[in-house]
Amino acid sequence: MNRVNSNFDITEIQKWVNTVWSSCDWIQNPIGPGRRFSKHKKVPLYNELFESFGLKSEKLEPKFECFIGNHYQDGAYTHEHQDHNLDGLIHTRINVMIKKPPIGGNPVISGKELQVNQGDIWLSIAGKERHGSTPISGGERIIVSFGGLVEEQFLHTYLN
Repeated sequence: MNRVNSNFDITEIQKWVNTVWSSCDWIQNPIGPGRRFSKHKKVPLYNELFESFGLKSEKLEPKFECFIGNHYQDGAYTHEHQDHNLDGLIHTRINVMIKKPPIGGNPVISGKELQVNQGDIWLSIAGKERHGSTPISGGERIIVSFGGLVEEQFLHTYLN
């Protein structure tokens, strides 16, 4: 199954980011410079994004919830890692590329770089796969990451 969707209308999410940006409570990510995030419990189109991949989030992922992620310094990237699962459910994320720099910023899932453009959404099965991103250069990367806990049986289509 395709992990990247270029046909989802993210206009409402972009407007929401513009509205909350100046009031974000930014947390500097201690693993690597030039990275920060701001957690949010209520983000528009949460259910619709999961449904666009044929999935249903049983509940909001409680540790990172949904967040706006910002790589704002040349060389910033997300290190490869795998997240924890909870209560027999799999930590799953739908990510939206709000702004992409000229160089880098693509997601890497299980060692494979996905080609993602500004406006695209992509699926990361964060509790089952190592994931991260490529280093940025020449601009900033802004994503909105929707965290959910999904029953594993519904993810088998994507886990090959």
